[in-house]
Amino acid sequence: MESSGLQPNTEANVAPLPPNDAVMSLRLGTAKTVGPARIRTAINKQPQKGLVQITDLGLVGDEQCYEFHGGVDKAIHQYCSSHYQTWNEEAPGRDHLFKIGGFGENISAAYMHEGNVCVGDIYRLGKHVLVQVSQPRQPCYKLNHRFEYKKTSKSCQNSGRTGWYYRVLQPGCVAEGDKIELVERINPTWSLSRVQNFLYHDPGNAEALAELSYLPALAAELLSLFSTRLIQGVEDMQGRLVGDVAPTAWRSFKLVEATSLTSRVKRFVFVDADGSMEPADTEFSAFAHVRLKFGPGSCYSRAYSVVSGTFERFELGVALDDNSRGGSHYLHNNLMVRNIVQVAKGKQGIAAQDSIETEDIRKHIFVIGGIGITAFLAEIRALMNSTVQFEVHYAVRSRRGACYLDSLPLDRTTIYAKDEGRRLDPSSIIHGPSKKMVFDTKVYVCGPSSLLDACRNLTTKFGYPRSRTHYESFGGASVGKGEPFEVEIKRTGRILPVPQEKSLLDVLVEAGFDVESSCLVGNCGTCMVDHCGGEIVHNGVALDEEQKETTMLSCVSRGKGRIRIDCEEV
Repeated sequence: MESSGLQPNTEANVAPLPPNDAVMSLRLGTAKTVGPARIRTAINKQPQKGLVQITDLGLVGDEQCYEFHGGVDKAIHQYCSSHYQTWNEEAPGRDHLFKIGGFGENISAAYMHEGNVCVGDIYRLGKHVLVQVSQPRQPCYKLNHRFEYKKTSKSCQNSGRTGWYYRVLQPGCVAEGDKIELVERINPTWSLSRVQNFLYHDPGNAEALAELSYLPALAAELLSLFSTRLIQGVEDMQGRLVGDVAPTAWRSFKLVEATSLTSRVKRFVFVDADGSMEPADTEFSAFAHVRLKFGPGSCYSRAYSVVSGTFERFELGVALDDNSRGGSHYLHNNLMVRNIVQVAKGKQGIAAQDSIETEDIRKHIFVIGGIGITAFLAEIRALMNSTVQFEVHYAVRSRRGACYLDSLPLDRTTIYAKDEGRRLDPSSIIHGPSKKMVFDTKVYVCGPSSLLDACRNLTTKFGYPRSRTHYESFGGASVGKGEPFEVEIKRTGRILPVPQEKSLLDVLVEAGFDVESSCLVGNCGTCMVDHCGGEIVHNGVALDEEQKETTMLSCVSRGKGRIRIDCEEV
């Protein structure tokens, strides 16, 4: 088959020269929290008047959100200001977001774009600064949050309206209004648009990959990517576009059923009151949660495990917390049938069916305490309809107070009732690998922190890999308190002690840092901060495993020794 679009030496692929252009806007900034999902990003940049110094790492004073971003190949980002009109036509009602500076560019210019700028182009900015085009920007999920439009990253990639990066060849100073002049073009047939074509749209084109793997001046990151594709095939790009969580989209739901299951647990059924939901948006993943806003002025924000249903009609089981700060108390005593609450999908994992159909897992073991049963009911039901081995260990105060017992298979469930003198001992349930050192059992745990700690200590001791454990927490009054530790603030170097009786959130707020919070038990994710170094003991359910690599919940998670975080002072 003929290569699609690869004609390296023909005039058809020679990019036009860009018209004379100038720096319309020059911007820099620090990391901030943006969007309804509260994503940490350095995309918010402010215009600068007067001369701005440029070094080999970019504009002096411009900050990257994470330490592994930026670098010499991504020192400066430029974006075509003419693209914003197209964005506003595509996604109306967001002209306050789709405007110059919206994509976090350092430089905005009107006439240069991905079709007339080539990899390796050398430009003079002002009188002295020389920069070289290193690569097109690869859009990621944070753009979805930035513009509150879930198709932003995908549309950006498909259209090629991404902007591009420069490396700095000759430092100096630049000001708004300075000319941008093309000095040299070394790859006239490799416009950014053409590189993007083989990066995203024709990614398996071997002839193109061979040439791109050695393209002069292309960033090392992309040289490696194209070389790897030649050997291993095309990578999965979906995670970069979608990210850990989708933009938070709140919908109105009506309470249609409220039934007491026990003296402490109530069953709530909600139905979508907005209507016109896309079919694909109605499905939940495995271990699904929803976030609820309710109460006067939506003053409460809580996350709950979905017991059953779809995002059109779902069931929750909510226990009345002995130490309620208002959330569960309000649901149990004030929320009435026909009342409206605001609901958004919580963290979403893999597809429900995929979570149980793993060939190398021989047995699934569920270790559950109290209302923690709601976290795994959907998974247990799925296993009941399969041939996979599983067992349920359920610790309760009493059988009379145990909820959802009728949903569990009696032949595979062991009840540990406190009033009967039966105690759940994790060490009698969780064992090490087989004699061949094969971990063919997966352990699921949800309950109070004491149960989670005991099980986590065992799986750590036996060397269980991350893929063979799944932990969820429903919080508790003691969560967030524990062994003392110290926290260093990245941007100032300030060190704060976190005593045994206080949470990190308590200490940060008292010290004058701008950290919002809501649920205080690790359910909603509002209080998360960037984790930059040190060992973290994670608690709560708002973060998935990948998010835990770079963030922590300040209301419930703690450090060991000294940790390093990043957050903003008021």
